[in-house]
Amino acid sequence: MLRFGKGYALRYVGVYALGLVFLVATNWLTVWIPDLIRQVFDALEANKQVDFVDDIARWIGAASAAVIVVRTLSRVLFFNPGRTIEFRLRNDMLARLLKMSTTFFRQVGVGDLVSRATNDATYVRAFVGFAILNGINLLLAAAMALSQMIETDAWLTLWCVIPLMISTWLLQKGVRWLHRYIRQIQEAVGLLSAHVLESYGGVPVIQAAGAEPAFQRVFDEHNDRYTALMLKVTMVRSFLLPLTQSVGSLCLFLLLWIGGEHVVQGQLTLGQLAAYASYIWILVAALSMTGWLLNSLQRGYVSLQRLWQVLGLEPDRVGGARDFATTQGAVSLELRGVNFRYGDAVEGEANALQDINLTLEPGGILGVYGPVGSGKSTLAMVIAGLLPAAKGQVLIGGIDIKELGAQARCDSVTMIPQESFLFSRTLADNVGYDDPLDAIDQDKVEHAVDRAALADDVQRMPHRLETLVGERGVMLSGGQRQRAQIARALYAGSRLLILDDVLSAVDHDTEVRLLDELKQEMAGGSEQASASAVIVSTRLSALRLCENIVVVDEGKIVEQGSHGELLNRQGLYAAAWAAQAYDGQSAHSDTP
Repeated sequence: MLRFGKGYALRYVGVYALGLVFLVATNWLTVWIPDLIRQVFDALEANKQVDFVDDIARWIGAASAAVIVVRTLSRVLFFNPGRTIEFRLRNDMLARLLKMSTTFFRQVGVGDLVSRATNDATYVRAFVGFAILNGINLLLAAAMALSQMIETDAWLTLWCVIPLMISTWLLQKGVRWLHRYIRQIQEAVGLLSAHVLESYGGVPVIQAAGAEPAFQRVFDEHNDRYTALMLKVTMVRSFLLPLTQSVGSLCLFLLLWIGGEHVVQGQLTLGQLAAYASYIWILVAALSMTGWLLNSLQRGYVSLQRLWQVLGLEPDRVGGARDFATTQGAVSLELRGVNFRYGDAVEGEANALQDINLTLEPGGILGVYGPVGSGKSTLAMVIAGLLPAAKGQVLIGGIDIKELGAQARCDSVTMIPQESFLFSRTLADNVGYDDPLDAIDQDKVEHAVDRAALADDVQRMPHRLETLVGERGVMLSGGQRQRAQIARALYAGSRLLILDDVLSAVDHDTEVRLLDELKQEMAGGSEQASASAVIVSTRLSALRLCENIVVVDEGKIVEQGSHGELLNRQGLYAAAWAAQAYDGQSAHSDTP
């Protein structure tokens, strides 16, 4: 709460202070009106002139109108900071998540993160707006109304306070129940959101396998748990909310019983009795919001805890503050004794990467091959800085990647993952998304598309580069999505490209043409080349043009050399080449 106050709420203390002024005015006017009513009754009882009563009635009307104005102003001043704080919380949460590595996202469900950024942020907004407003309003109304009640008849007030104290004790019990159930509800919403997002993302697979009933059954289980918890909260609230109304009715009974006797005895006037009844309902109206207030406070506090679990994360992506001395041209790559282990690895399990050593000169192309689960993609992510090496060094352009600034790394190193992702915009927007939408260079887009061997496909599209690709690029084929990603990286002008099995969905002719374009982009390994490249692939035809190829198995480099050298060694690479039997060539051939 202290960190939240210092980081978010305290900057609006002036706004809250002004809102407090209007809130005090609201409650003062609300308590003043019953006193005016008392004067009317007392004047009528004393047979005073009608003009006096008319004047009081005008004051009551003016006070009522003023209450509307100051109450509205108090709500605006208390609620608006909550919306701004919600906006800042969501942006800060996104900024924090962008600093986390892939390891973090392997351990936390995306659905739960979405729930925190939406539902929990909304509850915090209610906490700093609605809850604070009504909490202060409750205190002010209770203090002002009780002071007037005590001044009117202290003995009668003592009798009325007894049921109020009992209801307060019961409300405290209810708060404990609410806190426990609300925490469980927040967790249930996260699990439900995760399942729904996973189901939407896998709709084609679910439909193809006819697995709709199974996913619907899991959804129903999550939904039933959430519903059961919500019913428990509703049961608690259905007990708490009528409690205040019952207390109000009991206070009115005491007013008529004890207060009526005091009127008969001349200790109270009819005007004071009428005003006292108004004070009771002012107090009851404030207390009637207690259930909502407690619910909002509990939800807000639990949600703030859940948000702070993300906002308080220590960034685990590598990065420092250094930049490259030059701003253009390919960079070298060197790995020295790199080891990596996933945080969720089973005890006794070997590291995902073990003592990896390799070198890539500026403008060179390094190939990486290995069977499924060998650590190829892990190696690619470590090189890109998406996973932090547990041991060893990753040097980009001679600088340890841990020392490179985040912007320098993003501008210079681009990893193209095997799972393609495109935004639901035009193809040109997706290729040139490194620039603002209104500053995309169309000539540069066309050049990148041509380099990515996508130009012929674009010519067949209905609106060429302005064709909408749909959500996740659904309007394109798998190979077109992969090449669009390559075009995106070429447009950005990255100095080190990491292609993680992105040629798996293209045909052989397109693969050859694309590799030739990439070879030209690398300029044959010269220091004047625009970029270096690491190509990770299970298709060996994609690695034939690489000057150096490393074979990874069980996290280790087991073979290294050119295409021809690896074939002559008759090892894992040669066996894979023979099994894939490209174009009917001999496994012993070193000719591409």
